[in-house]
Amino acid sequence: MSKIIVGVDASAGASDAICLATRLADITGAEIMLVNVFPYDQHPSRAVNTAFEQYLRQDSTELLEALRSRLGDATVAVHAVPNTSSAHGLDTIAEREDADLIVVGSTHTGRTGRVLPGSTAERLLHGAPCPVAVAPKGYGDHAAKAPTSIGCGFDGSPSSQRALEAAGGLAAATGARLRVILAFRPGSDIAAKGVPFGGMAVYNDGLRDQAHDELDAAVAELGLPAAEGELVIGDAERVLADRSQQLDLLVVGSRGYGPMHAVIVGSVAGRLMREAACPVIVVPRGAGHTRADSLFVTAASVQG
Repeated sequence: MSKIIVGVDASAGASDAICLATRLADITGAEIMLVNVFPYDQHPSRAVNTAFEQYLRQDSTELLEALRSRLGDATVAVHAVPNTSSAHGLDTIAEREDADLIVVGSTHTGRTGRVLPGSTAERLLHGAPCPVAVAPKGYGDHAAKAPTSIGCGFDGSPSSQRALEAAGGLAAATGARLRVILAFRPGSDIAAKGVPFGGMAVYNDGLRDQAHDELDAAVAELGLPAAEGELVIGDAERVLADRSQQLDLLVVGSRGYGPMHAVIVGSVAGRLMREAACPVIVVPRGAGHTRADSLFVTAASVQG
């Protein structure tokens, strides 16, 4: 069965992460596991202190039990993990449990209603073995509801195609309107493009038409009546951040370089994570996380 790992601590962001994970679990039928990483290095060394580890583990376990009690579901799994890096601890558990998603909250220093990943989330976004979702600050304060508007950043690349598959699965499961957003930035360097003087406008028109055709084809292939494409002139991160204000959820692909099947966030997704006004899911480049029985692709069958 699919599993969602929720990284929690004593901050308010934990409630936001749990709320988002619960909503996604309701949609996908996935199990939830609450994980708290406490700061202890288990590697043999002179610094090993078994009594101290037990003290930290007990404190971690009590926090997890309190959060599970607040969630009101005794069947939710909890796990206390010793690691000097919270991100590494969550990565390790996600790999061990073959998790389909890691959910974390935003840092408490961010603006309410905005995604601003803290240090743990930042590190997760640059190497997690599965998709990562970040809940905006204050997300848990809103009444639970299924998303009615889901957005997906698309640019024709393989990574954005995988994000579109995930977003399409969630939209099909919830009946939400899916907005597939392509940001188009016109070219301006005539010499580099080899475009004759006076021909840049025509050249850009051709590129825009090509991008529009690719967008229309991608939307049509989804086969969803409530899906629509939107081509917007501007930088991708700014366009998507602006559109996120009208969305309940935004899905984007990873673009950086790194291990296959790992989330390695490129510049657009990295900047977007600091500006989005709704939860953001970053989908990894590896095809293994969009297989036929993945968390998002099977969401529609779960709801049916």
